[in-house]
Amino acid sequence: MLLLFLFFAEIAALIKLGQAIGGGLLLAEILASGALGFLLLRFAGRRFLRADELVALIANPSRYIRSSSLSLILAGLLLIVPGILSDLAGLLLGIRFFHMRGLGADSEERPSARDVVDVEYVVHEDESDE
Repeated sequence: MLLLFLFFAEIAALIKLGQAIGGGLLLAEILASGALGFLLLRFAGRRFLRADELVALIANPSRYIRSSSLSLILAGLLLIVPGILSDLAGLLLGIRFFHMRGLGADSEERPSARDVVDVEYVVHEDESDE
């Protein structure tokens, strides 16, 4: 029943958007979101096949699913499905993933806040060596 409602809501949203922006732009939006979804799936697939990702999945599945490549895979799948509502949900999941991870390629090499110890130190010059 819920899937049927979502199906009709997607069609209604596509019709309304098509009337507002035109068929050509609607087709361009569908193709662009599909291409973005495909790229996200490729990126997530490469991340998911790494050994440390698989170990994290086995160690703590619920935490991993909330903040992992699985959310990015779901975002990619939602973007591939033609429809405005699914595209919005996919974009929200994708933005959430990249916001949590950081956009830089070296974001995984940066230590997290719990791995950093902030200390102060003072260097005293030894005057007896002179």
